[in-house]
This record gives sequence, C-alpha cells and structure tokens, in this order.
Amino acid sequence: MSKYESGYWPKIKYWTAQLNEAVASGDLRGVDSAHRKLDYFINREWETNGVPKESNVIAGVDFSESLSQLAGLSIK
Repeated sequence: MSKYESGYWPKIKYWTAQLNEAVASGDLRGVDSAHRKLDYFINREWETNGVPKESNVIAGVDFSESLSQLAGLSIK
C-alpha cells in the first residue's frame, strides 16, 4: 500500500502554501526550499499517474526559456 493513498496533491497543496508564505515574507531561502519540494512532489504526481511529462530540466535547471529563444533564431 502506498504511503500517499491520495496521491501527492496534499503535499503539493502544503508546499504551495509554504511557497506563498515565503514569497509574502521575502524569504528567499524559504522560496527556494518550497520550490524544490514542489518540484519533487509534482514530478512524483506525474510519475504516479503515468502521464508523460515533457521535461526541459537537466540537473535541476529548467532550460525551457532558453530552448524557446533558440527555436526562434534563424540561420542565415
């Protein structure tokens, strides 16, 4: 039996609230910590549901914006 019978949504909700509190208080370390926890639990929820997630994250760095900019370049 899974430790998270309701999936990871309760953890996602909890860490979202923690993130919002850290943002409101200007706590950068708190924002970073909550963001990392959220990333972990969101990825676990994706894996649990078997939904493939397109990922542009390598070693914890999201390259989505960079890839979008590169895609917009034209070769002359």
